[in-house]
Amino acid sequence: MRPTLRSVALVFLLSVSLHNAYADLGCPPAIKSTPGNFPLDYNDPDNKGHILYLVEMRHFTPAVETLQHGSTSSIGGDLSYVLNAFPNHPRALNAMARLAEKDHTQQPNGAQYSIECYFHRAMDFAPTDPTPPMLYAIYLANQGKDQEALQNYQLSEKIEPDNPNLQYNLGLLYFKMKEYDKSLEYAHKAYDGGFPLPGLRQKLQKAGVWKNE
Repeated sequence: MRPTLRSVALVFLLSVSLHNAYADLGCPPAIKSTPGNFPLDYNDPDNKGHILYLVEMRHFTPAVETLQHGSTSSIGGDLSYVLNAFPNHPRALNAMARLAEKDHTQQPNGAQYSIECYFHRAMDFAPTDPTPPMLYAIYLANQGKDQEALQNYQLSEKIEPDNPNLQYNLGLLYFKMKEYDKSLEYAHKAYDGGFPLPGLRQKLQKAGVWKNE
């Protein structure tokens, strides 16, 4: 199911209402540039060639992504460079979130902004990209901020309602919140969509609420 023009407009308004206050908290938005200049949309096919390759080759090496060591500076510095160039780069966002969790800090060493700022910048920059709010929701859930996580999952769902990965993770959150009927609903959506991991189904089976449909 593709988002309608109405849903895209709603997502944009929700994104603005959720994120524009962050500019007053030391988190300036990533401003779209003229063609060929940073920052660039990761999902634009025109940006997935030589320029993305150069950025990743220098600043997003396997060692940076796996949080082993930096390439041109600290891990946080290299990830910051990537996210300044491509604010909605999904793997870099995920790596920055894991670095923040690993170092038990909101702003990893070398990072220009806090992890929450990077997520808000990504969502402001690409309000119809479903991945940043989903990744942000995963991070928030890991921090015990379940209601904020739910809001961001729902934002992602408005953009891409039939994403099995989103449905699985949303099912996990509902299970954590003990909303088992909703967890079951999203589990079936995820598995019907081909999601391979059995963890959510096993949780529901252990809780005695799994039902085959």
